[in-house]
Amino acid sequence: MRPTTSALVVVYRNDFNGPVGSTFPEWSSSPITFAKTVTGEKGSLPAGAVVTVESPNRRERFLGEFGGPPIGKPGDPDWNRTRVDQTIVLTLKNLEPHNRVAVSFKLYVLKSWDGNSPTYGPDRFTVRVASGTALLDTTFSNNPKVKDEGSYQNYPAANGEVASNAPQTRAASIGSLGYSNFFKDSVYRLSFEFPHHESTLVLKFGSSLFEGKGTADESWGLDDVIVSADVAADANPAR
Repeated sequence: MRPTTSALVVVYRNDFNGPVGSTFPEWSSSPITFAKTVTGEKGSLPAGAVVTVESPNRRERFLGEFGGPPIGKPGDPDWNRTRVDQTIVLTLKNLEPHNRVAVSFKLYVLKSWDGNSPTYGPDRFTVRVASGTALLDTTFSNNPKVKDEGSYQNYPAANGEVASNAPQTRAASIGSLGYSNFFKDSVYRLSFEFPHHESTLVLKFGSSLFEGKGTADESWGLDDVIVSADVAADANPAR
């Protein structure tokens, strides 16, 4: 009989440091959906391939940039008034028997995220397992204009709790990726542990961003993703 242990064993790891434009079969994207708040128009767009990109200062390669394309153009009644949703999905199959899973990753919050701003937000990020269990449901902000625009963020408040935390609270680094437009960038190191038993694990990383001006205005990315489970110590990584 294979020896077992309750310790967590790494079953998936990716630092995305290969060539820019690399794709990975375990990563996919939902269609990008949008809802215009003035005209009420709703729709969806194909997301295209999930690929690696490089930060402007060439210090990091990561999976991104996500958040959706521009919806409309300046002068349209819904310009700056459109909500855009995108979900990036990690699917790991053929996991050995297990009871617990942990996931850790870097979240890159890029450019003009506005947190809880009543005019330009909210800008929300979620992490869920396939069953719908929310590991994270919060807002982030890079926008320092809290007095004029109310751009506080909920994070690190608990899921669903509304808070008035300063933009970039508990970021591991600020302005380290070289984005110079709008409000630069912030990096968060996030980790979660949860019960899980199925041989297939599906993790969903989602954004719901307001304005609809595309990734040149607001975007995000993922890096250094590590998934561990309490499988047998000598089990092979999932594919």
